[in-house]
Amino acid sequence: MRIPDKPPHETFTDDQWRAIHAHGKDILVSAAAGSGKTKVLITRMIEKVLNTDNPIDVDQLLVVTFTNAAAAEMRHRMASALEEAISENPSSTHLRRQLNLLNKAQISSLHSFCLQVVRQYSYVLDVDPGFRIADATEAAILRDDTIAVVLEDGYAQEDPEAIYRLSDSFTADRNDQAIETLIEKLYDYSRVHPEPAKWLKMIPQQYEIANDATVDDLSFIEPLKLAIRHTLEEAKTITKDLQRLSEMTEGPLPLLDTAKADEDWINGALNEIVEGRWEDAYAYFSTLKWVKAGTIKKDSCDEELAKRGKAMRESVKKIVNAVKDTYFTRTPARLLEEIRLMAPLMHTLVGLVEDFSVRYQALKEERGLVDFSDLEHYALQILSTEVDGEMVPSDIAREYQNRFAEVLVDEYQDTNFLQEAILQFIKKGDEADGNLFMVGDVKQSIYRFRLAEPGLFLGKYDRFTADIQDEGLKIDLNANFRSRKEVLFATNFIFRQIMGTRVGEIEYDDAAALKYGAQYPEKEVFAGLTVLYENEEELEVSEEQEAQQELKKSQAEARFIAQKIKKWQADQQQVADAFSGKQRPLEYRDIVILMRSMTWSSEIADELKAAGIPVYVELSTGYFDAIEVMIMLNTLRVIDNPYQDIPLVSVLRAPFVGMTENELAQIRLANRNVSFYEALQTFVQTGGAGIHSVTQEKLQRFFLRLEHWRNMARHGSLSELIWQVYSDTYYYEMVGILPNGKQRQANLRALHDRAMAYEKTSFRGLFRFLRFIDRMQKRGDDLGEARFMSEKENVVRIMTIHSSKGLEFPYVFLAGMGRPFNKMDFHHPYLFDQHFGLAVKAIDPDKRITFTSLPFLAVKEKKELEMRAEEMRVLYVAMTRAKEHLGLVASVKDIEKTITQWQEAQLLEESAPLPEYKRSRASGYLDWIGPAIARHLDFGKFGKAAGGQLLDDPSSWEVNVYPFSAFHDADSVEVEDWIPIDSEAVIADEEMVELVRSRFETRYPHASAVHMPSKQSVSELKRLALLELERGDADPFDDHVPASRPSFLHDRPSFLQKRSLTKAEIGTAMHTVMQHLDLKHPLTIEQAKEFIKQLVARELLTKEEADVVDVELIVKFYATHLGQRMQQADEVLREMPFTYALPAEQGEFQLLQGIADCLFHEDGEWVLVDYKTDSIRGFSSEAEVAKELQTRYGTQLNLYKKVLESILSITIKEMLLYVFDGANTIRLLEEDV
Repeated sequence: MRIPDKPPHETFTDDQWRAIHAHGKDILVSAAAGSGKTKVLITRMIEKVLNTDNPIDVDQLLVVTFTNAAAAEMRHRMASALEEAISENPSSTHLRRQLNLLNKAQISSLHSFCLQVVRQYSYVLDVDPGFRIADATEAAILRDDTIAVVLEDGYAQEDPEAIYRLSDSFTADRNDQAIETLIEKLYDYSRVHPEPAKWLKMIPQQYEIANDATVDDLSFIEPLKLAIRHTLEEAKTITKDLQRLSEMTEGPLPLLDTAKADEDWINGALNEIVEGRWEDAYAYFSTLKWVKAGTIKKDSCDEELAKRGKAMRESVKKIVNAVKDTYFTRTPARLLEEIRLMAPLMHTLVGLVEDFSVRYQALKEERGLVDFSDLEHYALQILSTEVDGEMVPSDIAREYQNRFAEVLVDEYQDTNFLQEAILQFIKKGDEADGNLFMVGDVKQSIYRFRLAEPGLFLGKYDRFTADIQDEGLKIDLNANFRSRKEVLFATNFIFRQIMGTRVGEIEYDDAAALKYGAQYPEKEVFAGLTVLYENEEELEVSEEQEAQQELKKSQAEARFIAQKIKKWQADQQQVADAFSGKQRPLEYRDIVILMRSMTWSSEIADELKAAGIPVYVELSTGYFDAIEVMIMLNTLRVIDNPYQDIPLVSVLRAPFVGMTENELAQIRLANRNVSFYEALQTFVQTGGAGIHSVTQEKLQRFFLRLEHWRNMARHGSLSELIWQVYSDTYYYEMVGILPNGKQRQANLRALHDRAMAYEKTSFRGLFRFLRFIDRMQKRGDDLGEARFMSEKENVVRIMTIHSSKGLEFPYVFLAGMGRPFNKMDFHHPYLFDQHFGLAVKAIDPDKRITFTSLPFLAVKEKKELEMRAEEMRVLYVAMTRAKEHLGLVASVKDIEKTITQWQEAQLLEESAPLPEYKRSRASGYLDWIGPAIARHLDFGKFGKAAGGQLLDDPSSWEVNVYPFSAFHDADSVEVEDWIPIDSEAVIADEEMVELVRSRFETRYPHASAVHMPSKQSVSELKRLALLELERGDADPFDDHVPASRPSFLHDRPSFLQKRSLTKAEIGTAMHTVMQHLDLKHPLTIEQAKEFIKQLVARELLTKEEADVVDVELIVKFYATHLGQRMQQADEVLREMPFTYALPAEQGEFQLLQGIADCLFHEDGEWVLVDYKTDSIRGFSSEAEVAKELQTRYGTQLNLYKKVLESILSITIKEMLLYVFDGANTIRLLEEDV
């Protein structure tokens, strides 16, 4: 392969030139943001067509894009390039032929290519060639129907025990929503694999562990060991840093030997992890005992260095303890048994998914439908055949190989396993002599949530080399032609420190770093980091401030951004015009505010509007909440079935009918025993006495229209019906004159358009349409408000980072940088993985206990790293959208603590990235951005850590911090002017007044039953009983009586308060400890501390809760008479929840709920125990304590006794309160309850 020399006048970079002209093997082009990849791709195609030595026709190229829009743009650019070439060589028949062939050229998304393959060769699969692509709405309805049938049949089978256990294990609600979601997700994961059935069958096999197997035999154990090794190596790195710190002048020298001892222990642990078996590592961690840190005498060293040294030691202990608590607290045998426990459930789940797949496929075939996943699988079946158990290209695939001279793939980083298999069957040769040209940037792969697999790109990037003599060729395009050098330097400065092979999935080295390729006039430009913080010092506020709404983080950030925009406008800030390149004044359309999600978007938009800044935000939610959409959907519901009270009343209150609340009440009071529709009919038929004549006319018109609409619904088109409603009611025109009228009208048009799209599916009818809408709302699948602005509108735009991909803006703000990552996926008892399949927590449905199984730990570790790698790429995409200005905006609670934590990074060696352990545990973008920028020379105004250093990097940063109070004066809330009604003389109808008074003052005979809640806790009943105590008495259980506080003075806002656990939360923590404590074997203080750490590791206690648990009180319990009785008890039951129908007033019943702390069996009878953390120091005698506790808790415990005796058919001989304060046991007396 010879690449032609680049002419001197050519403007392409050397790397671009290679990417355009290299051939003869598979080529991977890693094109960084703004590097001109589309231009390179188009030029390569043109060069192929214009090549005089070996010219090809344009339809001999297969060009695969990520979207149809991208394909259309590429086809347009190709046409423009050909027309330009023809203008230079008008006599060329070859070029004119190419322009004619362009319409036939295969430039499309992969789905479109697969559609063409399946249409042409449908006979191979016996698929009806007249099939139709299922609309997303239609597919969702079919899926819901199929899942419902699958579960219904599962529950109805002869032995449904397996599916009941599955449901009990993964659902906590009274419906099957969780299990339905699990089935659907697992199905979707399977469909991105070339052989979904084989992939599904692999899942339960992962849980079938042989009896003689060891932990080391598990398929996922090596990656898990690698993760543990990396974590321990981070701890080891800190011990080495601590040793260097200790040896510094005025360093904490006594910590030197401590650090060396820690390093020795960690080296031993690493040896067991790398060289030994899991059993050996478990045994080694069981011996963990930290050496006592060396004593640092006062004034023996620098105070700051001593403080930092102690913090480093604590970090080492925290990391190693976390490894032990996570992986090595349960025996290897126990870990294996937990995995085996889940095998039957996995078989049941996979069986349901397989059943769903078969039924769903049959339902689609019955209706002549295929979805996008079907297209890809059908295409793969056509393009492949099995030979000796191996899939090889079919004869049809070889036809495509001969037809296409080259296969070009754009956005290759976003392909999945199935799409990769299709590409491999239509390309020629191996990597060494293939014709596959792939362009992409793995640093911009942000669609893993859509099951894209960036590992495919990374695998080839690692295998391919820059040497044209090797098998695959790799070319890096890193010259950026979009942004100012200041933006690029800032991006490079951050990503060199945070992105690496393990955390980030690719090394941000010189090949990845962005190079300046654009041409901007020189001027002083800074990248900005602005941190807003909640100021603690404002304890007293003025009356004016007191009346203001609490300032939210979103509001503060929005007000800062608004101030910056207004200042730029006032200063007439200049930007380069995208077309002419000349300087012009900054416009609103040049500015974008990017966010990870749109949670804050409405609040930020409101603040910008209040500041007089035009703004547009395109939401993906909120459509169903729009009042005009709600009214129209209710109108459709009434047309479908007028006997629905709430939708009917909503329509009657709508402006096109316009009834008042009083008129509606009058109709209901006149006829209370029938549906509102029947009451309305009767009211109209009897003349509508008592309501305005105009309203009577409106009602009569409404009934006439309703009848007409109902006839249309039965015989006509749904979309025509909706537009007829708009026309008859003038509602479309009405909403147009309201505030934000254009948006409201766009929403109504969107409802009409969605009805038209629905009618193109295989479903028909108003009822089915409404059922689908209801399902969407129930599942939380909202739609974005309709779009009514064009791209050319002069407004500031607010959008997600994902929406901005592929776009560029002169001025970019990244807002909400202090918000945490979304980790909702990790809150489920299961995790999906492309390679492992499905990892679940070990669940014992009988005991309702969940264990974090070893497969779950392994996959969780992997998914945590993948999540952060994805978030890192999202941040890269966001920062590289900026052309001239980049501003990062974040909010924090404690600015001093935040800056101190960031300054720890200043202790790193100059060329070192941020510590891997901290990068892999970052909870949000600011955990990466802050420490990285804190190492920059421009951060120096905030001080430097003792022994730290600042880096003189080419990037320029403007770092500022502001308190929230700096933005309190912004006019964020518009106050409506309330116009009083003109109080003209009103003559009262005395007869009507008396009637209304009698109706409103009549006492309902069963009022107590109405106000009585249907379900109540025992604690609430206890509280109600205590209300009979004298209200002026001080609470003897409080350590002090708080001073009275005027009602007009409010507590400090929660964001200004130092958060500490309440007494109730402390009590809950103690209860949790007692619930899980081994009552048979007394613990020492050290053992109790270790036990509490285990509860934290098992996520049964938070770190804050563990800190307030008094271990001495726990240990004292064993020595009490009650503790000894429990040790000798036949049986102990703890934390027993119950629900009981308690007889109430007038023959009614209340559902009573509670949880009994403890019951133990002794001498044939039972003893009821309740734990209390109340303070009893204010009492002079035990008799006083007993009396007060009887008053406080007698009702509660007696109710417990009554309920438990009834439910369990037992006799409870004693009711005891154990009060931790003083280790007192109080026997309560029986009462009538």
